[in-house]
Amino acid sequence: MTRLFRADTAFFLVIWLMLLFAFRERGFIDPGSLWHIKVGEIILTKGMPETDPFTYTFAGEKWVPQQWGAEVLMALAHRVGGFETMLLAFATGIAALFTLIFQRCLRSGMGVPLAALIVAGTLFVGAFHYYVRPHMFTIALLAWTMMCIVDYERGRCSLWRLAGLIPLFILWTNLHGGVLGGTMTLGLAVGGWGLLFLVRDGRPQPATSAPTPIENPPSPIHDWPTAFILVAIVAGCFFSPLVNPHGFEMLRIWQRIVESKVMPEIIIEHMPMNPTAPLGLAVIGLGVFYLALLFGTLPARPHVSWLLPLVWFVLSFKGIRQGPLFAITAAVTIADMWPHTIWHRLLVKHGDGSLARDPKPDEPAPEGGPWWVVPCAAVLFAFVLQVAQLRVPLIGADWVRLDPAMMPSDITPKVKEVLDHPGTRVFNDMNLGGYLIYHAPHAKIFMDDRCELYGDEWLRSYYDAMHATPETLGSIFEGWSERYRFEYAMIETTEPDKKLSAIERYLLSKPDKWVEVARGKSAILFERK
Repeated sequence: MTRLFRADTAFFLVIWLMLLFAFRERGFIDPGSLWHIKVGEIILTKGMPETDPFTYTFAGEKWVPQQWGAEVLMALAHRVGGFETMLLAFATGIAALFTLIFQRCLRSGMGVPLAALIVAGTLFVGAFHYYVRPHMFTIALLAWTMMCIVDYERGRCSLWRLAGLIPLFILWTNLHGGVLGGTMTLGLAVGGWGLLFLVRDGRPQPATSAPTPIENPPSPIHDWPTAFILVAIVAGCFFSPLVNPHGFEMLRIWQRIVESKVMPEIIIEHMPMNPTAPLGLAVIGLGVFYLALLFGTLPARPHVSWLLPLVWFVLSFKGIRQGPLFAITAAVTIADMWPHTIWHRLLVKHGDGSLARDPKPDEPAPEGGPWWVVPCAAVLFAFVLQVAQLRVPLIGADWVRLDPAMMPSDITPKVKEVLDHPGTRVFNDMNLGGYLIYHAPHAKIFMDDRCELYGDEWLRSYYDAMHATPETLGSIFEGWSERYRFEYAMIETTEPDKKLSAIERYLLSKPDKWVEVARGKSAILFERK
């Protein structure tokens, strides 16, 4: 039995259980975690929507679900076992991904304690943007793309594995728009290899998979036919976004998101990184560690793949949402860089072998069966508990809790009673849109966080109105009320010791017009008198 509990098995189980515990509430606090489920249900029951199905402000306007594949998977998981099965899939996927990286670290010569510390550290740095949402597919698939790049450069895989990225990128396209980042990463790698090949006048260079320091690592492009095949693979990945049910509309949606000038100003995950905030400091800390390892490979010339995380590190300063992508690419790269650093050589020479040893990339797996036997049994057991609606902490039914301090779950019964009726119109803050779409699906809302639908002009006008004085906001709000004829308003409320928002001050100052119906820790529901 002890042979089944190897280091990688234990690593998976620890990370898996920690994720199930830590993301019980946090995994669902993003508004998209809820409305994505409803989009998936619409696709499963009615087919692909072509116009906005949720708001009265943009009713009839063209809108298609760009992340439809992930939304269908989320809806299916929700049908089977609710939020718990969604969290189970989330935690299992992340734990499996980082276990693969942990194994690569072990093969590179790290001891178990050091590998566990580094891999868990990279997970922690990127976890601030981990939610049960489609973007998790981008984090996982970018990691696999990096593994393919590293392995091909080191001579551990063939062109066929890189060619396999083309159908994978087609799948990725229909799960999340982050496929553009995967194409960029692969393109930069092939471009760097091509530059090395051209610098050497196109002369054939021998491949190597040796784990010892290499003064001048060769390009994995050894001849012109290989170069043309790699360019064709990049081209196939580049055009993979065209394979989707929405055609060019998908590309136009991505273009609106990427080119938006307002989203980086008002949407937290699109904002530039704040180097003095805890999140910024964590990303910068990992960046310093990564650079220390990279400089530790000098004076040998670094491999092209080792430089790719630099791109994501720089992009993290432009948008904090890129931080997890830097963390995952750095994790894969660090595993490959490690045996070529001076730090590894010093630990091997002066250490006791617990932190570093000679790398063994081709070391056979220990006896006792595959590492994933026990994890699969644990995941299956948890799934059975959830389907059978058996309440067991961490792995059973009714484990997920929607935090009332972040989402108004404490007034959900009243919200359903008052709002969940066909034809009901409610004004709401942007961050409450996903909550209302999920809990009051028959009502029509003012807006949510599908920014590509509303456009910069609408987002700017909404943001400016919400941050105006109560008097100015009151005039704008009543104008919206006259135009859209909503009878209810649900707004976010602040903690008792904090200053009230302009919209809350205005509504509370008009008891002759708006009456408080329900109040929770994070939101208040008003009704027009």
